[in-house]
Amino acid sequence: MRLTRAVGLSAALVLSGPAVTACGGGAEAEQRPAKSSASSPSAPAPSSPPPVTEKPAPEAALLKGAARVVRPEIAPADGEKVGVGQPLAIVFKQQKVSKELRAGIEGRLKVSTSPRVPGAWHWNETKGDTRVHFRPEKFWPAGTKVTLDARLAGVKLAEGTAAAGDRTVSFTIGDSMVSTVDLKARKLTVVRNGKTLRTIPVSGGDESKGFGTREGIKTILAKEGKVVMDSLSIGIPRNHPDGFYGSYDYSMRETVSGEYVHAAPDNAESFGKENVSHGCIGMSTDDAKWLYGLSLKGDVVRVTGSTKPKPMDRFGNGYGDWNLGWEEWLEGSALGIRTGA
Repeated sequence: MRLTRAVGLSAALVLSGPAVTACGGGAEAEQRPAKSSASSPSAPAPSSPPPVTEKPAPEAALLKGAARVVRPEIAPADGEKVGVGQPLAIVFKQQKVSKELRAGIEGRLKVSTSPRVPGAWHWNETKGDTRVHFRPEKFWPAGTKVTLDARLAGVKLAEGTAAAGDRTVSFTIGDSMVSTVDLKARKLTVVRNGKTLRTIPVSGGDESKGFGTREGIKTILAKEGKVVMDSLSIGIPRNHPDGFYGSYDYSMRETVSGEYVHAAPDNAESFGKENVSHGCIGMSTDDAKWLYGLSLKGDVVRVTGSTKPKPMDRFGNGYGDWNLGWEEWLEGSALGIRTGA
């Protein structure tokens, strides 16, 4: 339905910043909308990618005896299986990283994949954090195995600040799950490995009251199950006409600010007919249970059909990475395409 007082957020959410307990409220889109050149990454990357020549990386600057040492946060976790929309994300919390040092740092971030999938890093500063995310041009092919060898111990991040610790993280991409929400038609279409499995009547955010669902490409940040949703989280009294309090099953978080896909039996009369939530995508308990059982963190949720578009935040409120076209993504990289070899 709407808002949450959820605790125990996953590593992916920690990487995106502090949780804001609101469904469609809280953090507004901080970046400009994606350009029309944004890729449509629903198709898997080609099995035999064209040859790529990597730009040589300069030596990383090292800093011994740094006054401040920052241990980067990395997602996914080692050994996880994630969806095709999950970027490889590194966050330096509350730390700026000097732009002239980024090429050397990228050279210390070796990504290898099986099968080989070229991709690129992209740098972003949001809410005081510096993020560097790695993704291919299109969604990961199902079954890809990814390993990050991050040799960052002692690498200079800024004057007086160095990174702490070398890390190796390996994860696997699961089946391709791409769910498309059409807010105009009030339906969610689930496509798994290229096959349409089900079209689900839903209810999205009520745009007439300013509670519109963010439009664009998102990913599942966490499968949280039963979540308490409370309008007090965004300052709406429970006894207000727009107030509410209750627990909702089969809840999957899409944004840090609190947009979910979940069971909303109290809105059953609206499914397929009207959008009445505070930004979440609600559906019947049976449909939510079915979708929850098939889903992984990192699965794709693409939202279309807004009458008053509120674009998904690119960074800082979840993973909006796929709302950047490939050329724009490469503009945020210090070294450009890496082979994945």
